[in-house]
Parts: sequence; structure tokens; C-alpha cells
Amino acid sequence: MKKALFIIAALASCMTVSAKYWFGGSIGFDTESYYYNDNKYHQFEFSPMVGMAIEDNLDLGLQFTVQDLKYSDGQKEFSFKFAPFLRYTFFNEGNFSMFVDGGFEYGICSPSGYNWWHVGAFASPGIKYAMSDHFRLEALFWGLYYEHQNNPDSQPRYPTYKNNAGLGFNFEDLQISLVYEF
Repeated sequence: MKKALFIIAALASCMTVSAKYWFGGSIGFDTESYYYNDNKYHQFEFSPMVGMAIEDNLDLGLQFTVQDLKYSDGQKEFSFKFAPFLRYTFFNEGNFSMFVDGGFEYGICSPSGYNWWHVGAFASPGIKYAMSDHFRLEALFWGLYYEHQNNPDSQPRYPTYKNNAGLGFNFEDLQISLVYEF
């Protein structure tokens, strides 16, 4: 048993010695008002991510998302998502690359007065542009997804679905990130 643990530790250390590490993310702000009730909301989102290149075309990553919503009627909503993913780069030409991220997501949301959680899986296509040896821009689309939500205390204001699945490729769900690689 000790030999097996030693071999696993040695392989892990060899893998991380030659690995490239990167971090990046996005920040967003959104405000929206409605016709039917003069209500509006303000949203702030912070979504850092970290990763490690384990091969030339394969990365391991982790993304956190923190979102804060405030409505003009005093309601508040705070959510947190945790999403480990595997990134496969399938096309490289000059400074441009195309990739797909696949992974799982767990999130919790706590609007004023009650809580719910969700779990999901996703496969999201993206492109990246290397601006220098250390900086790159990435654009990630939503892609294919499945999500299960536990919301026993549903209220009319919030979506109350049990399962949600889809395939989307539009600029509404586009996430642009600045990434630093070292």
C-alpha cells in the first residue's frame, strides 16, 4: 500500500513540475428595469478561475462564481457556484486556439428568506487569443448543459424548475476572460 501511494505521489509531482499554471476570470455588472411593476434590479458577478496545463492540449481548471442581486423593492439574492472542468484544445493556428470545457457545477442560492441548490454538467466551446507569452483573452459560450435544481420553497419571482437541459450558442451568454499564464 505504501508503494502504491509513493508511486501516485511521484507521478503527481512529476506532472506538476512541468505544468503551466494560469489564472483569470471575469467581472460583470448588470441592471434591468421592468414595465409591468416599475421594479428594477442590479447584479454584480465575480468569476475567477484557476487552471493547470497537464499536457499541450489538456488543462484542468476550477471556476468559482459569486453573484449578488439587489431589487428595488428590498429583496436580495446571493449565489455561489463551484465548477471543476477539463479543457481540451483541439485547434491551434498562430495565436488563435479553439477549445471545449467539460465539467460539473454545484451552486447554492439564497434569496431573501429561503435557499436552494443546483447541480449540473456542461460542455462549453470557446476560443482564445494569445496576446503575449503570458496573457491571453478567452471567450466562452454556454454550449450543452443539464441542471437539476432543488427548490422546495419556490416563490413566484424566481424560476422554479426541477430539471433544465439545453444547447445554446449565442452572444447573450458569452463570457470573456483575461488570463495570465505562468
